Amino acid sequence: MKNIKYLLVMIIALTTTFSCVEDENVYVEPSPWVAVTTKTVNYTQGPLKTVNFPNNPIPGDAVNVVLAYVSAEPILEARIYFAIGDNPVYVKANKIGGEDDPSFTQTGVTINMKDQSQSGVKTSFYVRIATANAEYYYGNDGTMYIDDTPGGGTTDESDTFKGDPTLWNVFIAQ
Repeated sequence: MKNIKYLLVMIIALTTTFSCVEDENVYVEPSPWVAVTTKTVNYTQGPLKTVNFPNNPIPGDAVNVVLAYVSAEPILEARIYFAIGDNPVYVKANKIGGEDDPSFTQTGVTINMKDQSQSGVKTSFYVRIATANAEYYYGNDGTMYIDDTPGGGTTDESDTFKGDPTLWNVFIAQ
């Protein structure tokens, strides 16, 4: 009788062990997010060389816009101006000063646009680089627009650029 009790205890123990092993194969819900893709825009005019950013960031994650630039003059400002929604317009207050970010150097800066990212909503933005002599505005197609009046020049293409949001970069958070 004692052996039967041990046999029953062993059967129960083995059954419990196998049940636990099977429970490890729990179904995991797939992520609702698709893979994030990035866009890089290259420039040949002015100090800015590249802008790299996610096209479809995941809501709540960092939306790092990476600027790389080269200049013989000191870079005083590396800013992003943005508009949220389907009908973007220039608003002077809608800016992020990269020069205030700890990552700012004379060769680049990473600006996080997480706070400007809303699920399913279009965010339009452009980059402005400033030196003592000029302000450079960069389009989504590799073009550059200049305002050299701060340095005594006579060219100011900035208002035309700011007034045409089709030239701005765009991302839409998932």
